[in-house]
Amino acid sequence: MASEKTIEKEIPEKVFISRDKFDYDIRYLDTKLHRDDPALPMWTYANEELLELEYIECFLKTWQFAGHISDLQKPGDYIVFDMWRDSAIVMVGDDGKIRAFQNVCTHRASRLLDGVGCKKLIQCHYHAWTFNMDGTLKGITQPKEYPPCEKSEMGLNPVEFEIYKGLVFVKMVKSDCLTPAQQFAPIDDMLEAYNIEDAERVEGFGGQDWKCNWKLASDNYAESYHVPTGHPGLNRMTEMGREGGELETGVGFSIFRMRIRASKNLDEARYQAIIHAADDRVEHPVKRTWLNMSMHFNMGIELCGEVVSVFQVLPTGVDSTEVRYSMFGRKNRSKYEQELIELNYKIINQVNSEDKFLTERIQRGAKTQGYKPGALHYQEDTIALNHNNLRALFPVASLAEAPKWGTLAEQNENMLKHQ
Repeated sequence: MASEKTIEKEIPEKVFISRDKFDYDIRYLDTKLHRDDPALPMWTYANEELLELEYIECFLKTWQFAGHISDLQKPGDYIVFDMWRDSAIVMVGDDGKIRAFQNVCTHRASRLLDGVGCKKLIQCHYHAWTFNMDGTLKGITQPKEYPPCEKSEMGLNPVEFEIYKGLVFVKMVKSDCLTPAQQFAPIDDMLEAYNIEDAERVEGFGGQDWKCNWKLASDNYAESYHVPTGHPGLNRMTEMGREGGELETGVGFSIFRMRIRASKNLDEARYQAIIHAADDRVEHPVKRTWLNMSMHFNMGIELCGEVVSVFQVLPTGVDSTEVRYSMFGRKNRSKYEQELIELNYKIINQVNSEDKFLTERIQRGAKTQGYKPGALHYQEDTIALNHNNLRALFPVASLAEAPKWGTLAEQNENMLKHQ
């Protein structure tokens, strides 16, 4: 490990970024208009009935990250995306086409595949029904014991999918929400600089189970007000630029620059010192920066020279959440880029653990009798905007107290009719 003196010599000149460098036709939402709007009442973070509605509208009907195109290169390659009660397969067929299906046998709903891999056929573990890689039904065991049926109508149920710059997204339930390409369109040129397609899965990166409501984890990701106190290491390494904001397409983005002053932590200082080793992968003016983006309501995408990371918040219960962290490193990377990836993971894993500690403490206070949320800081503008979007979907969440048990869905439907 290099000494601090050597590290300081390795740090190149600071790269300044200003908004005029990003000469794009970007339409921003004025999030400051939402700053005076109240935060969601705390009962919404501890209500099972509301979670059932949220799961449909905020997860099943929105685009969810499933994986990277590098895992779908030849016939039979597949990715499984799991989300609470639902699961999807994204698979390459014999014809080279990519398709997505529900990850359940059409006979008795048994789960079919797990993880990432390659298959020549899909066979159910329960009754050995067999499916082709294009989802069509190939064979049924003991077919003469069934009433007459059409194989063509018994294939796997399709799921919508979209690939944007190598990132694979699925949508479990049909809806009219914007595609990922439409959501990122205003900053598409900026993303080009990162060559996201030129990446491959970094093994060994998974996630954590947090004892909190999914909205608390999303709220935490959406704001930087807590960074100096909650993430001292991240604060030593980076400073938040003035660029960014909320786009009208639903994407938020911000830029973090590496500080010139070396951190006193050796891992952090080493990262600062050798980040320029990946600079040839990206174009000015995004060198020596981290670009953070959010997709409503539960995802973050983080881009830097050596790695693409995706942060997902997925509910597993009213006060339990899976926080999934996927990393994709550059292909044919140098030893310095590999070291950057390893340092990046150590640093971000520490940040995630700190966030877990913070959000679980909030969840413990979510049911405090008579508590009302305080005013939001200007760095919490995105939380205010997100909460307004949630209230538009679930006007019942504007109530100071939770509806009587068993009436929430009906009351929400009535409020939507009069909204």
